[in-house]
Amino acid sequence: MKLYVDGDDMLEAFRAAGGGVSVEGDAARSRLNLARWLARYAEHQGCDVDLVFGGGDPGEVLPPMERHGRVRVSNLGPGQQVWHEIAGLANRTAQSERVFVVTADPRLAQALGGGKARAVEPRRFLQRIRAVLRGGRRAEGFDEPDEKFSGLSDEEVGFWLDFFTGEEQ
Repeated sequence: MKLYVDGDDMLEAFRAAGGGVSVEGDAARSRLNLARWLARYAEHQGCDVDLVFGGGDPGEVLPPMERHGRVRVSNLGPGQQVWHEIAGLANRTAQSERVFVVTADPRLAQALGGGKARAVEPRRFLQRIRAVLRGGRRAEGFDEPDEKFSGLSDEEVGFWLDFFTGEEQ
């Protein structure tokens, strides 16, 4: 399974739902938190994620490509659009494997309409993933392991301590 995620839409879903991934006034920290959160999910599910962010703030310099575990982060430059970046890749990838695209952009959902890739609204995706990571009900439409999540590694404990306290461990 492959996920393509519109990072800006996903951060907006976190802002609406709460949970601390989105840090008010700190776009870089929010992006890092989202990438790490998705990396945890990707490792748990055994899938790969392409996380795409639109152009940053004027004067902000971001690397065009980053990796966080199984998550590849693309930071688009000025004039590039997330929906355009994801649509072609998702449709091509869907020819050989199962693909979900997390977006609230109707242009991207429409661009996927004729192919095998499925669009998922970010708030709905967030609800599904939280259920999976909490060991709750199985999320329809996603491959789930038979066993429930049984604990955190030392690295994950450090991440969540950093996440909730705002301090690097």
